[in-house]
Amino acid sequence: MKVIAYLLGVGSIAGFSCLILYTTATVEMLKGLFQKYPPKYIAALLAVFGLLFLISGSAVAYPWIFRLIGLLAIGKGVLAYTDPQKIFSRMTQWYFEKVSEQGQRLFGIIGVILGTAILSWVQ
Repeated sequence: MKVIAYLLGVGSIAGFSCLILYTTATVEMLKGLFQKYPPKYIAALLAVFGLLFLISGSAVAYPWIFRLIGLLAIGKGVLAYTDPQKIFSRMTQWYFEKVSEQGQRLFGIIGVILGTAILSWVQ
């Protein structure tokens, strides 16, 4: 389970570092993925990440944070799968069209900090 926690931390740092350094290219790549694949596939991916967080929760110093993140990811996956009143579609549209580059970089900085915290919490 430590391996999963390390992979989640390193993956988070790598992905969000790309969002900081190559903001436009990363956002365009993500937008292309969201346009290419149906929301049900993205929902399954979110649920898998949520399960990984839930599984690796026992290998970290603060398991409640991992479990909270896992439950939020699973909840977002359920929201993406059901998409009531097109909430998930509007969220992704807002993220890709309304958020400025500085906002994208802020999300990247938060993600890098979270990834670093994940790596430091592994027991």
